[in-house]
Amino acid sequence: MQFRILGPLEVMSGDRALSLGGFKQRAVLGLLLLRPNQVVATSELLGALWPDESRPMTARKIVQNAVSGLRTTLSVHHTRDEPQGAGAPELITRAPGYVLRVDPARLDMTRFDDKATAGRAKLAAGEPAAAAELLREALAEWRGPALSDLMEQGLDWPEVAGLRQLRLDAMEYRFEAELACGRHHTVLGELNSLAEAEPLRERLSGQLMLALYRCGRQAEALDVFSRVRRALVEEHGLEPSRDLQALQRRILHHDRELTSPVEEVPASVRLLHGAAATGPSSAGRPAVAAPPAPPLLTVAGQQPERAAAEAPAVARTPHPAAPHPAPAHPAPAQARGGPVLGRRRDVCVLLVRVRARTGGGASVPEQLDVPLNEAAASLAEIVEAHEGTIVGSLGYLTAALFGLRDDWAAAPLEAVRAAFALRDAVGGLPGLGIEAVVTMGRALVREDSAGAVSVVGTLLDTAQHLLSDVPPGKVHVGPEVAACTEGWVRYRKVARGPDAAAKVREACALHPREVPVRGGEAHAREHELAIVSSHLDHSRHHHAPYLVTVLGDQDQSRSRFLTEFQHRVGRLPDEARVLRPAAPEQGGYGPLGLTDALLDAWAASSGARRDAPVDELLTELVRGAAGTGPTGDRLLRSLLVSAPPFHAARPRAVMDVWKELLVLCARQLPLVLCLDGLHLVDEAVLDWVEELVATVEDAPLLVVAGARPQLLGRRPLWGVGGGRTSMLSLAPLPEAPAAAPLRVAAAGHRRPAVHQRVAEVPRQTRGQGWGPGPGDEPHVERRIAR
Repeated sequence: MQFRILGPLEVMSGDRALSLGGFKQRAVLGLLLLRPNQVVATSELLGALWPDESRPMTARKIVQNAVSGLRTTLSVHHTRDEPQGAGAPELITRAPGYVLRVDPARLDMTRFDDKATAGRAKLAAGEPAAAAELLREALAEWRGPALSDLMEQGLDWPEVAGLRQLRLDAMEYRFEAELACGRHHTVLGELNSLAEAEPLRERLSGQLMLALYRCGRQAEALDVFSRVRRALVEEHGLEPSRDLQALQRRILHHDRELTSPVEEVPASVRLLHGAAATGPSSAGRPAVAAPPAPPLLTVAGQQPERAAAEAPAVARTPHPAAPHPAPAHPAPAQARGGPVLGRRRDVCVLLVRVRARTGGGASVPEQLDVPLNEAAASLAEIVEAHEGTIVGSLGYLTAALFGLRDDWAAAPLEAVRAAFALRDAVGGLPGLGIEAVVTMGRALVREDSAGAVSVVGTLLDTAQHLLSDVPPGKVHVGPEVAACTEGWVRYRKVARGPDAAAKVREACALHPREVPVRGGEAHAREHELAIVSSHLDHSRHHHAPYLVTVLGDQDQSRSRFLTEFQHRVGRLPDEARVLRPAAPEQGGYGPLGLTDALLDAWAASSGARRDAPVDELLTELVRGAAGTGPTGDRLLRSLLVSAPPFHAARPRAVMDVWKELLVLCARQLPLVLCLDGLHLVDEAVLDWVEELVATVEDAPLLVVAGARPQLLGRRPLWGVGGGRTSMLSLAPLPEAPAAAPLRVAAAGHRRPAVHQRVAEVPRQTRGQGWGPGPGDEPHVERRIAR
């Protein structure tokens, strides 16, 4: 019989979980198992189950009945299910209470403690590999928070809090052992998640900083220190420990002692060097060292001399010999003595892998030299033709960035078009094939005085991970890229397991560039578009707000409808202005998440620099809407991160300030606010939208709210009454026949201009943050980071 408390309370007899009765009976067993083979006084059981003020007169009798029921359950199942001679658990009465006698090896808490203690001893003895193994086994005993089923019912026992701390301690020791083994790539994801959940554990934050630094992400390591210091100062008035401050200084000075004690070669490096799984067949040939090659992506802050010194160490990794195409573009390197400018910005990454097709005589390396050189040349020309920038090539892998030039909105579509062009160009070369992935998000982009570009960030890890599963000749895209190019590209789902199946898409073909929405859908929705346009005319004529709710089950069809309406209004910029915040992702967002999206939408529509600090954007917005008088000063003080009211302000207060700003903007020029995905947002956001229309006077403001019909399940009276609302349902349209694939511009020719802006880009969740509402963490963190 096995007893489990490191997770929901369970007693297992063989493969079967026993029925343990009601809540009080389970709670008595849980508390006895927290102190196995020890006497637990009846008064302690009473205090653990009921507060003094609400304890019933029959409390002792309830405990006695619970103990009796547990005795019967344990005795019956042990006699029936356990083999002869197995030690039986005993629940006996012993003054002043009860004791549960149980074999320590049958309790997961004891096994966890024994293995964790042994792991710490191995680590202290200088055996990190053995320590990591023992600590992993110890942590595997946990199935979730201790006694989570009981704690969810409102119980709060100090023993459970102590177990949680022991688990965190064991995780920190395990991370220390893994880092000592050079496995920083392996634990980085876990460290990121745990440090976000436990921002005040300095040892954990130091381990995350070290792992990030060893992964070549120095800037992000320093960001972790800044975040920890900010939390300590604001919440407790304390500075970080001397150890953490010393680690920060060592990172700033590139202390060589911080480098990994074991030369761990991550999968991405092995991939770049043309492992047998991705490169031409080299059966029968001896493994030799590859010649030193420049890194694909330079490490932020790394000096050229150091990069050159470390490159041979990676190149010495044994791997099958294979031909490597010449880099299509020189790998970025800092100009000697030149300043390096770095900033975090939105980019699209195109990651391309050229591989030799298996089978046929063309797999002989010498026969691939000419095709490989042609592929490298085509790659450079096609990326340039689509306004991209190659940031590095190594082996069979090349990375290019899109969105570094003026037209950021077109970057996702241009990256996908470039991937199609590369697939066609390289696929026609003898013996070669290609796979590509396009993803987008925030990354640290650095440019030296000579104009060479480098990039670092988790976005590159995501792209490399996605590329590893792309079949030959296919182009896969991340969910953000698919969302903002779905009107121009035909996609289908990719079966990648239950977690990723709904996210990654295979890009199949381009729709004709001249048609902004698929299959003439704009024409099919002409009646509905005319209705929404008439409401805009009504709002302008009466100088009053109006709410139009557009309901549709198909998210993509509804999004294309809003995009078409946005474009139609945008053709007359002197008559109305459109703000279209990015739609929430599956987790939705709260009030501050919406304000983040509103600010991004305003920056995009006004031509402001998207990478400008938040304070600068807010100042420009407020001064443009409210001027430099007392009203503008008040609004600005309420919104700026550095202003005193912000940290103490409730999210509702921030939303009220935004409502006032939108009204002021609408009074200058009629304003259309397009909000999609309202079925996903927080209740506070729904309240704010309704009040925006119901309480505002004398402002031509049209709110177009897109949602699935489930919104009416949450809000049955949504949009009812007041005379300023209406509802529009989008009936499903027949599926249009797929458009013929369109060949993109050939290498060396400039692409035709994109006739319309790509829909607003949903931002990835970024950084480690906090926030007053669900989904608000990225908003607050972005403000602090800027």
